[in-house]
Amino acid sequence: MALSVYERRRATVLAVITVVALGIVWGTRSGGTATTPEAVATTTTTMPVDESIPDPVILGGPTPLAPSGSAAIAYPAVNPNEETGLATFSNLGYTQTPVCYSTVVPAGASVTVTNVNNGRTVKCTSVYSLLVPAGMDIMLHSSVFTKIANLIDAPIPVKISW
Repeated sequence: MALSVYERRRATVLAVITVVALGIVWGTRSGGTATTPEAVATTTTTMPVDESIPDPVILGGPTPLAPSGSAAIAYPAVNPNEETGLATFSNLGYTQTPVCYSTVVPAGASVTVTNVNNGRTVKCTSVYSLLVPAGMDIMLHSSVFTKIANLIDAPIPVKISW
């Protein structure tokens, strides 16, 4: 680590001040008459420790309820044939019946895709494909996608059920 000129000068001044201050302190201790140590009586007092827990202070409002030991937790119903994810579109694979490409839905299943943002739904037939982009759960043909959202909104959060 190389020090700049400013840092070296600063360290030198600090060292000189330290040496001078130590010389003054040591000179006053060793100079003059010898001092004899005197006995000094010291006493220590300890404060009493109060280990009791104070009562809670209620500043206003109704008194709180005593905890019953458990909280009620609501779990959503789980449907094994339903999943949430992201949907996008493509112009590939146009057929007379609407198809959708998905890696989470079995091939040949009838799929209902619901846009979570606006509640619109569309039905399509699942076709397995490796064309689904990474991070997407389902890819719809653009003509099918426009029934649930605008193309500029892609990707959209959807609920997929089959």
